[in-house]
Amino acid sequence: MIDKEVERLRRLRATALRVRTVARALGPGDALLNRGRCAAWRVARIVSGRLRAHPYANFQRDAGISVVLANSLSAANAALGVRTRQQGLLRFEAHLRLLARELSDVRALTCASDLNDNFGRSQVEIRALLAALAYETGAVHVSEASIHVSEASTMPPMPPIPDARGAAAVDSDWPYLAF
Repeated sequence: MIDKEVERLRRLRATALRVRTVARALGPGDALLNRGRCAAWRVARIVSGRLRAHPYANFQRDAGISVVLANSLSAANAALGVRTRQQGLLRFEAHLRLLARELSDVRALTCASDLNDNFGRSQVEIRALLAALAYETGAVHVSEASIHVSEASTMPPMPPIPDARGAAAVDSDWPYLAF
């Protein structure tokens, strides 16, 4: 691991710990917030384990007191003025989206296959949680995946395209293969 990768992993761990603290502050008994807390905790554990396995001692540091203090202040700020469950879920969703974006960036730039697999599983879990949060809050978030699915489901099937000899070409779902 190089210095930049260690910095990215530390930033991801700090974001995951912040999401966990915000979820705890917004609603300790809420099932969705508990799922988010657990997902963020798993990401932080994966990153901490990876950093502790680094051969250099200065890269093996855990989150310091400044990260804990900043997370506590962020959680208190997020919980400030929240009166309903829906308001709390919306604020938590914003923090969880930040974690998802950070996780996606780190996953795209990592070279370790085991770390990439763990981050991929966490991404799936966080996306499912974001979908559940969107359903609970009634918010409609249009993602690229839903656009592609909705366009594909509403488009009529394409008629076969005749080739140069006038015969209908074979329409297949095969990926490009050079025969």
